[in-house]
Amino acid sequence: MGATRSTTIVATLVVVVALALTGCTGEAAPDETGRPTATDGAATPSGSVPPSRSETPPATPTAEPAVASIPTDCTDIVDQATYASTMGDVPLNDPRFFVDEPMGSVQPSAPPADADLGAVVDSAARLRCGWRDVRADVTGLFVDVATVDAATAAAYPTWLADPAHPQIAWRSGQAFDCSERSGGTMCQWVGPDPQYGTEFADTVFVRDGVVVSITQVNHPTDDLLGAVVTRIWG
Repeated sequence: MGATRSTTIVATLVVVVALALTGCTGEAAPDETGRPTATDGAATPSGSVPPSRSETPPATPTAEPAVASIPTDCTDIVDQATYASTMGDVPLNDPRFFVDEPMGSVQPSAPPADADLGAVVDSAARLRCGWRDVRADVTGLFVDVATVDAATAAAYPTWLADPAHPQIAWRSGQAFDCSERSGGTMCQWVGPDPQYGTEFADTVFVRDGVVVSITQVNHPTDDLLGAVVTRIWG
């Protein structure tokens, strides 16, 4: 009996010691419910970096400015529908009317040494178009397109709006009225022709070194300048 009790006591001590050692390791038994413990943090994928709130979003690319494309044919100065409704079957660049002036696609020439800005722009013309019937003395439509340097382009609208403009005398004392339009500057004068009393309109548009000049004599149009600007700049 004594030996058996001793063996039992020794076995019991071994179990107690083993349980004590297990408690000293500090390991907690897993939660059988599978719920995260209070010390669990948010999982981050290995190798990934959390986004920073201070990062600046990429800038939106800006649109490139339109590049002027000057046509070389007067029949291409506007779209076909506008041409049909505005120019129709009026003779184009009729040599019986334009006797000494080259028309169509032309080469710029050097202006005279004493030329004013009007003559400078006129000499820089690259396309000259005239729709006029020789039988109609007081009716006509004319469109010129020129390319000039930056200084001339900047000064031309101011020169047109100056009351001291060389041609102001026959315009009933009125200078051009200029305003911003379609990415450029439009200058216009509308009034009666001093000789015949018919409606006369001069419109000039300056943008990116390109000068569009439209003269209408008893020939009304519906936003012809807008159609020309769309054709040249898109």
